[in-house]
Amino acid sequence: MKNLIKRYFTTNEIIKGFVISVFISNFIFLGFLSENFGGIFNNLFLEFISPFIAIYGFYKLFNCNKIAFFFTGFFIGILWFYWVSFSLKFYGLSFLIPLEILFIAFVYGILFLICGWFNNKFYKMVMLLLISYFYPFNFNWLNLELVLMPGIFEPNIRGLAFIFLGIIALYEIKNKFKKAFIFIVCLCLSLQIFENYSYDFGFKTKLVNTTISQDIKWLNEYKNPQINAVLKEIDEAINNNFEFIIFPENAIVAYLNLEKNLEKELKEKSFKISILTGALAFENNQIYNSAFLFQNGKISRFDKYILVPFGEEIPLPNFLKNIFNKVFFNGAEDFTKAKNVSFYKVNGAKITNAICYEATRPEIYKNSPNFVVAISNNGWFVPSTEPFLQKTLIKYFATKYNTTVYHSVNGSKSEIIKPKSLWIKRVLKSLNL
Repeated sequence: MKNLIKRYFTTNEIIKGFVISVFISNFIFLGFLSENFGGIFNNLFLEFISPFIAIYGFYKLFNCNKIAFFFTGFFIGILWFYWVSFSLKFYGLSFLIPLEILFIAFVYGILFLICGWFNNKFYKMVMLLLISYFYPFNFNWLNLELVLMPGIFEPNIRGLAFIFLGIIALYEIKNKFKKAFIFIVCLCLSLQIFENYSYDFGFKTKLVNTTISQDIKWLNEYKNPQINAVLKEIDEAINNNFEFIIFPENAIVAYLNLEKNLEKELKEKSFKISILTGALAFENNQIYNSAFLFQNGKISRFDKYILVPFGEEIPLPNFLKNIFNKVFFNGAEDFTKAKNVSFYKVNGAKITNAICYEATRPEIYKNSPNFVVAISNNGWFVPSTEPFLQKTLIKYFATKYNTTVYHSVNGSKSEIIKPKSLWIKRVLKSLNL
């Protein structure tokens, strides 16, 4: 038994896996530093070198055994998703945070172990390309194509596949000039050459940003102050001639469909401005996470279609789901989800609705919509790298499907997210050329 443990848990393999995982994950932390601290980190050069650091990480990974693959996945699980456990503190379960982090790490360790099971590098390449399209517990945020979001490469499976082929060439071709030539050709074939056109509404839109702590957001004494803040924002937007105002997820901390006086007031204001706000809905003894649109005195409700795993639904068989909810959530039931993705129009613009996690799912971008309006509450996870990873995923889908995303957020920055632009174009712009 002792020899077995030594074989699979050597310090060398653990360190190797950790270092490789840091190389591959560098875009998260360089991007996070750039967004939050600026200065030396707000640098196009760092953005340029980020994918090359990841490429070097993959180069080292391709030559690893399955144990180093396991530890690479293990540490990637931690570096990418440590923040998932932070929501436990709001349920009085802070003591479980280390266990949840280890569980997440183990799940992704197993996935990478499968990818590195055989020595054949082409097999490793195929499995690493496919891992981004396998969603454990219906959670799709591990996407290796994201490492190409910064810099000069095309952030899709083609870009990543050519990079992997170039890495294989470095190992398999003996002639150093041929291997260098093929590697460079593969890098050239993975470059971003074109950028997608980005759309705009064409009418004045206000993205509301709030910073309400999750500790107090759902306390009863803060309900009316938050509602009053929403009404004040609307009045200010009307006075400043905005035509559309977008509030974050659960900006109104109530079952809005039961708040008839508030509904009436919002309907009256909607003759002057279109209003989209997040709130809960209660109907037929079921709870929905919803977006409410008030427009020209009318109200429309759009319920969430894709629920957050282990946050809004438990992705387990019913008998396990009931036990899980009883033990950890005092018997609370899952949210009820919509049957389909929701669409609506504002001033003639057709918009796809997305509530938080939905904005990072490919189902929302089916048929390449021009516009997605996303509302989020990141108060569950801040401070952490979660908002940056969420933004990167949204930008990835915006790039892939040629979509502009209007994103209103509580807890982190609200912004308009457009397809990735050419790195060289941004450099020339920064030089005023």
